[in-house]
Amino acid sequence: MTHTAYRGVVRGGVVLLDQGTPLTEGTEVLVTPVSASRGSPAALLAALENSPKVPPEWVDELEQLIAEGQRPPSPPVVFPDEPAIGENG
Repeated sequence: MTHTAYRGVVRGGVVLLDQGTPLTEGTEVLVTPVSASRGSPAALLAALENSPKVPPEWVDELEQLIAEGQRPPSPPVVFPDEPAIGENG
C-alpha cells in the first residue's frame, strides 16, 4: 500500500479531492480526517455546516416580536432656561 497523501474536503457526504490529484476513477482510498485549527477557514465552515437549522417560522416570529417592541425615538431634550457650562451670571 502506498503512503501518499492527498488533501480534500467533504461536501454533501462526498470527499472532494483538490484539483490535480492523480487518482483514477474507482481507486480505493482511506480517508483520515485532519483536525482544523481553531478559527481556521475549515473550522469556520465546519461550524456553519454543523450548526442547528432555524425553522423559517421561528425567524418570522422573532421579526414580528421585534417589530412589536419598536417605539419611536425620544424627542431631543432641550433646556433653554439652563445656563451654559462655564457661565456664572
